[in-house]
Amino acid sequence: MRNITKKILAGILGGALIFTGANAFAAEPDASDFERAWQEEAAQNIGGWAKYFSDKYGIDGAQIERAMHDGVHIEDIKHAAVLSKLSGKNFSDVLAMKVDWSQVADKLGITHDQIKNFYDQERDAEFAERAGIDVGTFKSLLKDGYQLHDIAIAGKIATASGKDIKTVLGKRKINNTWGDVAKSFGVDMKKIMPPPPAHHRDK
Repeated sequence: MRNITKKILAGILGGALIFTGANAFAAEPDASDFERAWQEEAAQNIGGWAKYFSDKYGIDGAQIERAMHDGVHIEDIKHAAVLSKLSGKNFSDVLAMKVDWSQVADKLGITHDQIKNFYDQERDAEFAERAGIDVGTFKSLLKDGYQLHDIAIAGKIATASGKDIKTVLGKRKINNTWGDVAKSFGVDMKKIMPPPPAHHRDK
């Protein structure tokens, strides 16, 4: 998939569920950016999206393709896929239940804690992979107060330079940038970080 698709994935995978009372919603990137990216990608990459969700959650790819052809938004596909995986129910049946996703979860007997734990584990695995570290190290760095973005960049610099990630994180100060840190380790940021999506570069 192209860089713009990776931007969508980053928003989906990096977002944690936040629960307030009976409601659940995902923390997302800017809605207008998300919509523009989704509209641009949907028609061209239905097969790719179907394979992605099928591989990740064990959902029938044909069901996902049908939902996308019917115009179902990727956020709803994501929620339905997760609830389908957690409940063992058919993806299409879960998708058809949607009025409010917290209500669907209640009907399936899935608690808010189960969903939150699932998303936390998914986030930890995804960001640990991006940083090139194990999940235990990632969780330890989070506990120490480091931000997701900083861990991911430090991990890439550490991998490229052969240094320990904590050594790299220790070089980031209030008066320098990650570019400065990378340079101090002889790493070219352009080679380890993907370029921004086209619709951001054009602004």
